Amino acid sequence: MTIPSSLKLRHLEAFLDVVRHGNISAAARARNVSQPALSKTISDLETLISVRLFDRAGRRTALTAAGETFKSSALAAMRNLEAAVSGVSGEAAGGQVKVGVLPTVAGGFFPAAALELSQGYTDALITTVTGPNSSLIKMLRSGKIDLMVGRMPMARDMPGLAFEFLYEEPIVLVCRPDHPAREWSVRKALETYPLILPNSGAIIRQNVNQYLSTLGLAEAEPKFETVALPVALTLLEQSDLLWFISRGVVERELRAGLLTSIELNSDYMTGAIGLTRKFTFDADSPADRLARLLHQHAQRLTVTRQS
Repeated sequence: MTIPSSLKLRHLEAFLDVVRHGNISAAARARNVSQPALSKTISDLETLISVRLFDRAGRRTALTAAGETFKSSALAAMRNLEAAVSGVSGEAAGGQVKVGVLPTVAGGFFPAAALELSQGYTDALITTVTGPNSSLIKMLRSGKIDLMVGRMPMARDMPGLAFEFLYEEPIVLVCRPDHPAREWSVRKALETYPLILPNSGAIIRQNVNQYLSTLGLAEAEPKFETVALPVALTLLEQSDLLWFISRGVVERELRAGLLTSIELNSDYMTGAIGLTRKFTFDADSPADRLARLLHQHAQRLTVTRQS
């Protein structure tokens, strides 16, 4: 049949999001749109192609036989479109996987999984890009990277994307190992010594601000803002500064005794680490293998931290 002129990319993205999330309510939340608006988009798609794609029973949305067929074709179309965009932009395809890596996972977790991929998939080229969450989200949407690994993005950034949970990552307060405050209460330490806070645009900054507020220290002014380990490590080694940061950034330094942490006594200073992607990967492609390895390494990390 001729493709209807009114059929847009947003119709396919909405359809695949409902498939991915299992119902319209969850897909609407992920896309940051209202449920009626997403329902209308799906209804418009079904009208345009004259096929019922979903059976709706209460809150559950199940694919019809025609929907299953359409799903396969829609996924293939999206992958082909992504490949076309990558091709004209001059980016390599085939055995390459392009990953946006946030500081939380750059120090140990991601490199371990990437190295295992490289050893088992010798033809794969693994290209990594680091940067703030907002920049990597834009690269993910434009097809410049295949997936992003790190903290769960804000809800406003999630429409059209899928987040796969890997593990929980705590926020820690760290200092040099001979710091005078290492045995103090956290409140006394924060009232006495200057702070390094995550950048104002960092996802964990909200958690830190909330924590300081609960201690009555909402007005505390940082001396520095960074999530960069090389910068903060030098500052900590040469001063009495204290740094709020995701544990994954300083995991090796804590284990090596280069830094120590001050107990926060808080259950909510934690957040989800995972991988964010736009499309389903081709089976056994480098991106697909890397995604599976990340899940496996996350399981091992969780077991290690619990033991």
